[in-house]
Amino acid sequence: MFLLKDDYGSASGHYFKALKIYEYLKDKAGIGRIYHDIGRIYYYQKNYDKAIYYYNKSLKINMELNIKKEMSSNYNGIGLIYNQQKKYDDAVKSYRSALKIQEDIGEKGNMAALYGNLSVVYYNMKKFNLAIESTKKAALIAEEIGNKIYLSKVYGNLAELCIEVGKYDEANYALQKAMKYAEEIGYKNLIPDIYKNYAKLYEKQNDFKKAFEYAKLNAAVKDSIYNESNNKQAIELTAKYESEKKELTINNLEKDKSLSEEKLRREKNFRIYLIIFCLMIAAFGFALLRGNVQKRKVNTALSFAYVEIEHKNKDITDSINYSKSIQEASLPPKQLKYRLFPDAFVLFKPKDIVSGDFYWFAEKDGKRLIASCDCTGHGVPGALMSMLGNNILNQIVNEKGITSPDEVLNQLHYEIRKALKQEGQSKTQDGMDIALITFNSETEIEYAGAQRPLWIVKSGAAAPFLEIKADKFSIGGNQSESERKFTKHNISLSKGDCVYIFSDGLVDQFGGAEGKKFMSKRFKDLLLANYTKPMLKQEDVIVETMEAWKGSREQVDDILVIGIRI
Repeated sequence: MFLLKDDYGSASGHYFKALKIYEYLKDKAGIGRIYHDIGRIYYYQKNYDKAIYYYNKSLKINMELNIKKEMSSNYNGIGLIYNQQKKYDDAVKSYRSALKIQEDIGEKGNMAALYGNLSVVYYNMKKFNLAIESTKKAALIAEEIGNKIYLSKVYGNLAELCIEVGKYDEANYALQKAMKYAEEIGYKNLIPDIYKNYAKLYEKQNDFKKAFEYAKLNAAVKDSIYNESNNKQAIELTAKYESEKKELTINNLEKDKSLSEEKLRREKNFRIYLIIFCLMIAAFGFALLRGNVQKRKVNTALSFAYVEIEHKNKDITDSINYSKSIQEASLPPKQLKYRLFPDAFVLFKPKDIVSGDFYWFAEKDGKRLIASCDCTGHGVPGALMSMLGNNILNQIVNEKGITSPDEVLNQLHYEIRKALKQEGQSKTQDGMDIALITFNSETEIEYAGAQRPLWIVKSGAAAPFLEIKADKFSIGGNQSESERKFTKHNISLSKGDCVYIFSDGLVDQFGGAEGKKFMSKRFKDLLLANYTKPMLKQEDVIVETMEAWKGSREQVDDILVIGIRI
């Protein structure tokens, strides 16, 4: 209702209230719809940066839930914004994405509208032939579904485009179709524009007599529509006036009849009303005084509550920040990394203050071990899991002396399930994904992985990229098999080869013009294009690429990437 009245402030307030309710109910589909509606409000207010931010938040949720109709609506909204910002190539991409979805679900009415939107963008780009092609597709679909109002409008638009590029025969045919549908449905409001385009068509062909005739017809139909509207309004006002006049006459007759009785009643009622009025004033004064006292009490209580909430928020934030220092202290020191792996980088970027991803190094019996670990969740829950995983890894390797990566993961899985009591009926199904490498020598390594692969780029090889796949189960959590065993891979490397292990945070990051995931292929191509550079320079390239890809969107997960050159 507020949106129809252009009261965007009130509409926005109600949408944000609805958003809180959906968030409380954990209704992701509802949250996605509200994000889209908020984006639409910002679009109407021409705050395009905010609008596209909320459209992308909605798109991310709808992509996760695979709600295709809403995804198409998101892409359409983004396309409208890019068109307004004159980012026409981006607008075309967005409309094409929306069209592909509509073709999949078979919503022909929406397909016709999207082709119409594409036509507008192509017109703005001065690509008139593409605009004509899109408008023809819109008309063809509208013919299938029989929407005559839209058909009249779309053929009118087609005629205007054909006139622009000198296709006068096609323009004439389109105007005939536009007039045919307008007359069939008796929709006079469409006819003036048709006459206007006829006048423009004949003017372009130097037939000024016919151009003048259609210009007069245009003016005449406009006057007719205006007069009809005024006549209808006048008839309605006259009827209303006659009705009120008749009612007034009846009322006056009745009034004269009861005038004497009314005079007596008035004198009596005046005294009664005066007494009642005085009592009401007294009661109102008392209620106002009491209300002000209560209001002051409520405001005072709210002020105290606000201060208390602020203190609690500060305490919580301070606690999390202190937890960050504890987590950082538990991670291996950088000096150990440079001693064990001189030409390497560790890109570690938590989503929140603390992280569910963590990296781990160890040295035992002349062997060097390194792991990238991705725990369930992020933030405080993920950080608690990371502390548990870090401590258990240290016990397995440093205290028990186990260095074979498969045996380390077997033992880690057992200890995590034991610590979280997952063997019984525990509701806790948390765990972690991990890639673990043991360096037996500089060029001989062993690898085992739980859901996280090992990538190798071979220096100077014809096909440099090699992926060693991980086992398709995690550390901890549900276990359907009687005993979980991880696989060990023995690998020989050469000088100059690069190895990479990483969590899924980077490849799952949404971004780019269409708000899609970064994906493994794009990451692989990035590494292949830069693997000859020093490792620290590679880290800079990954960070710069990721920030450019993410843009103004929020980081969706913790990010961890480890790279080592042999």
